[in-house]
Amino acid sequence: MKAIQLLAPRKTVLSEEVPLPETPVDGVLLKTRCVSICSTDISMFEGHLFPSEYPVILGHEYLGEVVDIGPDLVPPEGGLEVGDRVVYWGQTDFGGFAEYRSLRPIFSGQDPEDVFWADRNFHDDRRAAAVKVPDALDDTHASFIEPATGALRSILTHPPKIGDKVLVLGSGPIGIIAGSIIKRLLAPNSIVSVDASPERNAFAEEQFSQRAYLPDAFIEEVEESTFDYVFDALPTVKGDEETDPRRMAMRRLKPRGRYVLYGASQEMQKFDTWLMLAKGITVSSAPFDVTSFPMHKSANVIVAAMQMLTSGIVDGSALLSRVHRFDDYDGLVEVLEEYRGTADMKTVVDFRN
Repeated sequence: MKAIQLLAPRKTVLSEEVPLPETPVDGVLLKTRCVSICSTDISMFEGHLFPSEYPVILGHEYLGEVVDIGPDLVPPEGGLEVGDRVVYWGQTDFGGFAEYRSLRPIFSGQDPEDVFWADRNFHDDRRAAAVKVPDALDDTHASFIEPATGALRSILTHPPKIGDKVLVLGSGPIGIIAGSIIKRLLAPNSIVSVDASPERNAFAEEQFSQRAYLPDAFIEEVEESTFDYVFDALPTVKGDEETDPRRMAMRRLKPRGRYVLYGASQEMQKFDTWLMLAKGITVSSAPFDVTSFPMHKSANVIVAAMQMLTSGIVDGSALLSRVHRFDDYDGLVEVLEEYRGTADMKTVVDFRN
């Protein structure tokens, strides 16, 4: 099958000789339909995150069509047939930019485990939370179930309290999804956002933010000790200490405020330990480690995340910026290289003929 492999940071190749995956006895073989590009893919492409070994196939916000079913698969309620569409959520499970992939799914209500030490400081599961996608959800929107699952896991693990003043740090796709969920379901007193992109700020105000600030305006206009809760959806950040957005956000947290970290980077990031001590700030996240957050719980979250999209709590149509064909390899590499410099939301890679 064809697959795009990352050989090293910023070095990719289109291979036509990647072996077709075998169908697991307790799993499925999926034909790829759509994969949306994630900031995590870009962090891996740029070298801010790195795999245990190269090459690696990027892509994990995945929608696939079932083409084969293992004899020991336990189907979800309502059954699973060839031709059904499936989305999955795994901890750091790439492999999407390929024509096929295999999957050992856990559906809501099931609780099998296959835990292993992932050599990245957490226990992982060889199975992945999965959901069958209803006909009403378009292919290009269905791949957004995966990022909505990640954001929802973080919010459910560390939710704001009713009446909190909330700051969303970063108005990329995860920030938009998280802000939309918090605003529409969790009754904050207020919710504002910060991003360096004027275009993304305008979009945030359309979707959830009562006021979307550029960093300089935020520093000038917002007093310290204003917010109860910060949701950090930023990627890897490099900047001077005084204008670092994470320090800036911590300064504006109230004493005993809560700082929820979503984005992952294997590069060290600035967190102000003095402010954490002086204010008693709690920094928290939803753990990857399945001994703390089992995959069968994520299987329940992914169902709720899908409902966020089907109900319009998360606006998939608004998130979709463009669709790029998988067979345009040079164009796809250009998308990866230019991702950080664009104000686009979600780019979906389309594998359909």
